Amino acid sequence: MTRNVKIIFSTLAKDISDEPEILELVGEYTIQNGKRYLRYEKDGLRALIKITDDGVSVIYSGAMTSRMEYAPGTTTSGSFRSPEGLLDAVAETERLTVIEGSGSVLRVSLRYNLSISGSFVSAYEVDINCLKI
Repeated sequence: MTRNVKIIFSTLAKDISDEPEILELVGEYTIQNGKRYLRYEKDGLRALIKITDDGVSVIYSGAMTSRMEYAPGTTTSGSFRSPEGLLDAVAETERLTVIEGSGSVLRVSLRYNLSISGSFVSAYEVDINCLKI
C-alpha cells in the first residue's frame, strides 16, 4: 500500500530554542513487510524514513547525505556528509512512540540527545504526524 500523505514535523531542540520548528510537506507513506516508510523531497534533498516499533532509520541523499538510527534505550552512531566534509554523529535515544490510526495515518514521537564530532548539540523532541490528503 502506498498513499500520498501530508507530513507535519515538529522539532524542538531543547538547548537551542524554546519554540518547535514546524515543517509541513507532502510525501509518500508505504507499508512493506510490516515496516512503515515515509518518503519526501524538499529543496533537492530526498529523505527516506523507515519506522518499526523498535526504531527509526533516517536516510538523506542529495546536497547532504546522512544516515542515522534511533532505538529506545540505546546509543547509535551515524554520519552527515556535507560540502564541508564528513561528520560523525551519536544519538542517545530516550523514547520512541509509534501510533497508527486515531485520526492520523501514522504518528511518531521521538526524543534523543545528539552529539556531532564528540560535542553535544542538543536534546531533541521530534513529532511526525502523517495525515490523509
